[in-house]
Amino acid sequence: MAIISDSVAFLVQHTPSILLLVVVAHFTRNYFTPGVSSVPGPFFAKLSNLWRFIDVAHGHAEVTHQTLHQKYGDYVRLGPKVVSVRDLDALKIIYGINKGYNKTDFYRVQQQLANGKPTPTLFTTTDEDFHASIKRPISAAYSMSTLTEFEPFVDTIIHTLFRRLDEFAAQRKVCDISAWLQYYAFDVIGELTFSKSLGFLEKGGDVDGIITALEHMLDYSGKIGQMPWLDYLFIKNPLRQLVQGGSTGAVALFARARLDERLQQAPPESKSGGGSPSPLHKDFLARFLDAKRDHPSVVTDNQMFSYTVSNMNAGSDTTAISLRAILYYTLKNPKVLSKVNQELNMAYEENRITLPVSWKQSQEELPYLDAVIKEALRLHPAVGLLLERVVPTGGLQLPNGGPFLPAGTIVGANPWIVHRHSLFGKDVDSFTPERWLQAKTESDTEFKTRKQQMLRATFTFGAGPRTCIGKNISLLEIYKLIPSLLLTYKIELEHSGQEWETTNAWFVRQKNMDVKLTRGDI
Repeated sequence: MAIISDSVAFLVQHTPSILLLVVVAHFTRNYFTPGVSSVPGPFFAKLSNLWRFIDVAHGHAEVTHQTLHQKYGDYVRLGPKVVSVRDLDALKIIYGINKGYNKTDFYRVQQQLANGKPTPTLFTTTDEDFHASIKRPISAAYSMSTLTEFEPFVDTIIHTLFRRLDEFAAQRKVCDISAWLQYYAFDVIGELTFSKSLGFLEKGGDVDGIITALEHMLDYSGKIGQMPWLDYLFIKNPLRQLVQGGSTGAVALFARARLDERLQQAPPESKSGGGSPSPLHKDFLARFLDAKRDHPSVVTDNQMFSYTVSNMNAGSDTTAISLRAILYYTLKNPKVLSKVNQELNMAYEENRITLPVSWKQSQEELPYLDAVIKEALRLHPAVGLLLERVVPTGGLQLPNGGPFLPAGTIVGANPWIVHRHSLFGKDVDSFTPERWLQAKTESDTEFKTRKQQMLRATFTFGAGPRTCIGKNISLLEIYKLIPSLLLTYKIELEHSGQEWETTNAWFVRQKNMDVKLTRGDI
C-alpha cells in the first residue's frame, strides 16, 4: 500500500511536468514525421493541424497557400502529415485513374445527417468501390449529350429570372446580382432534379433557410475538416445523437419531400417513373427511378435520396460562384465587356444565336465568350482548399526533386494554386481571356498543344475519377445564362472602383456585386 501511495503522490506532485513532457513529445513527433519533415512550410504547421484550422477560419486560405508556394516552391507542408502540391507531374499521380489515392476524412465531415445518420454521397464518400457502384447506374444522366435535353428546364428559369430583373430595370433600382445568380442556380437544379423550382426567384430571397443552412455547413466543414476528429465530438458522436436526436438539414428535407411525392406517384413497373414529366423532358428524379428499376440492388430509395441531395448541394453554390466570377471580371474590364458585347450582338443580328442562347450556339458561335468564361473560372475557381487525398500503400516519390512520402500522408492541390502555374503564361494573377485564344505568332499545332496543356491543368471541377459528376450541369447553366444576360441587359457595377468581398470556407463565396440594369433593344 505504501508503494501505491507513494506512486500516487509522485504522480500528483509531478502531473504538470508529465503533461508538459507528453505535449512536447507529441509535437516533436509531429515535427519529425518521416518524409514530410523534409518539406518546407510554416513552423507551427509542422507541429499541429491547429495551424491550418486557424488559417481556414480567417477566411482567406487561398491567399495563404499562394504566398507559401511563392516562398517555398512546388511542395509546402501545411500540417504534421499534410503536403500541398503544385507540381503538375505529381498531380498526374495523385489524381490519376486507379492510382489508389482515396479521399480523406475531410469529406466525411460534409456528410450531412438524415434521420440521425451520416449520408455518404457521390461527393462525400471516401470508399472508392462504393463510389464506383453508385455512380455507374446514373452516370449517363450527367453526360452532355443527355443534358442538352434539359435545356427547356433551364430556359424556363432564365425567363423567370429576367422577369424579376426587369423589375429592377424598370424601377432603376440597384440590384444585388450576386444573390439573384444564386437564386437562379438553386431554382435550376430544383427544376432539373424534380421539375419543381425551389422558389428562390419568385420569393426573391432565401427559401426555408436553405442558403443559410448551406453556408453554415460550408463554414463548419471547411474549418472542422482540417481536424476531422472534432466532427465526431461536435456533431456525429452517438451519445449526442441519442440525447438530442439527429438533425436533418433544410436541403435534405426538401429533397425527401419531393422524393416521397414521386414515389407515391410512380408504380414500380413504370419506365419514366409514372406521374413524372414526359419522356421528352425527364427530370433527374425520373432517371433515378429508371436506375432503381434497372439496378435494384444498388439504387434503393435511400440511394435515390442521396443522389438528389448531391444534386442540390453540389449544383447550387458552385455554379453561383462561377457565374459571379464571370460577370464580375467581365464588368470590371471594359475592354473585355466591349469585345463580348460586340461578338454577341453580331451573332444575334446574323441569326447565329437566339434568346435564350442554346448550348450548341454558345459552343459554336461565341469563341471570345468561351475564353472569358474559361479565364474567369481559372482565376476564381469555386474550391479554395486542398482536394485532399491519402497516399496509398507503397508511398509516393514526389517528382522533380521532391521527397518520398510514406503511406497515410495527406496530399492534394488547391485549384487556386494550380491555376496560377507558369503553364498558364505570364501575369497569371491578371484577367486575360486572350490566353485561351490563338496568338498571331502561333501555329495551329502550337495553339492546340498549349490549350490542351492548360485544360489538363484546370481543376475547376476537380480531377481524375472523382471529377464532379455535375460538371456538365454547371457548364450548361453558365453557357446559357451569361450570353443571354449580356444580350438582354446593359449591366454596370454600381461602384466600379469597389472590390467585391470574398470568404473562403471551402468554397470561395463572393458578396458586394450591386449593379444597375438597363433593358437592351433586343
